[in-house]
Amino acid sequence: MSERFMQYLRPRKKIVGSTCFGMSLLLFSAIGCSTGSASDPTPSTPQPGPQTYFSPYVAGTTNGGTPLTGAKIYAIDDSATKFSQSTFQLQLPQQQGPQVINTGGFNSGQRGLLSLDITTNYIANSSTGVFDAVPRDSKTGSFAMELAGQAGGLVQLVGQPVSPLVAAVQCPSLKTAQPYLFMTIPAGLTNSPSPPGKLAAAWNPKTDTAYGSVDISTDGSKVTFDNIHQYTLPSASGGQAGVPSQQPSSPAAGACGPTVFGNTITVGQLAVSNPNPGSGDSTPPQASVGIGPTGLLVEYNGAGSASVPFPGTPQSLPSLFYDNTLGAGVGAIGLPKPSSALDSSGLVGSQYLGFVYGAGVYSGNPSVPPTGWSSHLASFGFSGTPSSCASVTTATSTLIYGGDFSNDDPTTSSNGFGNCDLAIDLGPQDPSNNGLFPKAKVWLGTGYSANTTKDTDCFHAVAIAGQLKGKYVIFLLGVDTTQPWAIYLMQSN
Repeated sequence: MSERFMQYLRPRKKIVGSTCFGMSLLLFSAIGCSTGSASDPTPSTPQPGPQTYFSPYVAGTTNGGTPLTGAKIYAIDDSATKFSQSTFQLQLPQQQGPQVINTGGFNSGQRGLLSLDITTNYIANSSTGVFDAVPRDSKTGSFAMELAGQAGGLVQLVGQPVSPLVAAVQCPSLKTAQPYLFMTIPAGLTNSPSPPGKLAAAWNPKTDTAYGSVDISTDGSKVTFDNIHQYTLPSASGGQAGVPSQQPSSPAAGACGPTVFGNTITVGQLAVSNPNPGSGDSTPPQASVGIGPTGLLVEYNGAGSASVPFPGTPQSLPSLFYDNTLGAGVGAIGLPKPSSALDSSGLVGSQYLGFVYGAGVYSGNPSVPPTGWSSHLASFGFSGTPSSCASVTTATSTLIYGGDFSNDDPTTSSNGFGNCDLAIDLGPQDPSNNGLFPKAKVWLGTGYSANTTKDTDCFHAVAIAGQLKGKYVIFLLGVDTTQPWAIYLMQSN
């Protein structure tokens, strides 16, 4: 490669954000990677009819330009290749039950990716009191991935952020407590105490939960969440494990049963009395938790949060915010804690499809979506390191290269892999917590479409990983100087 061309690849400005100690600067190109082979798709056995999924609210979701709060219902029919998105958010007096707001079909692409085509969008008309059907022209940017056995997955509709899916087809049966790891689904970045209100639109990485662990057990319809430990993000000065964002709580009790979202678990507040006295918002929020048959956990926090000073909180920190049950932001995504340490070589040596979600910045108004959020399909784990990827002088055994797709269009790729403008170094696995990687680092290359700084950006993160029905999954959360970043990856065919 010529020196002149190498000069083009080098960043011309100072790195924004964390220095990411212990590793050299990565040099990225904006060129798409052409190396790597996609295995022949091996689709799982399709359901005989539509599979219904529970999906939490994610900050940035709108419909017809109107913010759309509340959990969602997705139905994906693998046999008929049709899908729909519904909301239970009451917008009009005439709405009875869930309202379909998007419908369409899909095609199965390389590596098991579903490319969705929205054909009709239903928008609330306040003048007529009905939902108007608005035809949609085909537009790339809508995708879904389903776990083997249709037990869960990820979905992103064009104009909306990625959201996890869980098939809550039955209540869990866990006579022996199952340890879980979970990760917050972030909202817009704020450096102030997270605002109370009916819309969780902000997340403070200095004080709010980033990740944690919990033991879940059941007795009939009763579900107990015990040994709940919640932590902030790792320190920017070396990637150490986070500090507790809340003191270990007493067990939280939930009840599982049929709801419009499936057999989900409804959980009241933890053992915190009068969480926000004198605020007029004394009714504690309720969380909805779905656990799929392969163990995927998805939580929607419900509405609101409250300021709770816990004993022993440093005076230099503001009062911590009580977020219901697990996580902060808008909810949590989790998976069973592996019974033994993960094989890191197998984890980083696999190929993944997933999404990179930039949660943006809190707008200052709980009812307004964060500004600058982004959501893009991405691939990770090339079978061979493409020559156009970054060169790392300090090589590690836990580095995974990846990137987005040009114009969010995977059909332009001949092998199912996208660009090479992102990198994740998982770092060491926590010796006391199988599947936890508290010293992860992320690099956003200059060519990544949502990198607004246009400088190579490096920041610390934390990741959890495990297997769901024999397939690796990786969930990661970090923050740079601009916004929180969440990366959700599922091992692809």
